[in-house]
Amino acid sequence: MIQAEDVTGPYDVIVRAQADTVDELGRMVVAKVQQVDGITRTLTCPVVHL
Repeated sequence: MIQAEDVTGPYDVIVRAQADTVDELGRMVVAKVQQVDGITRTLTCPVVHL
């Protein structure tokens, strides 16, 4: 995880994370972020540089 910010609106926190592949990012979200107490669901929106 690179950065986390509290926000207002429909989401509680926005986390900026970095991974070498989309698969690695998905594994990170499942293995680390979703295991935090109180997190019931996540929404992952990868940044793609074309």
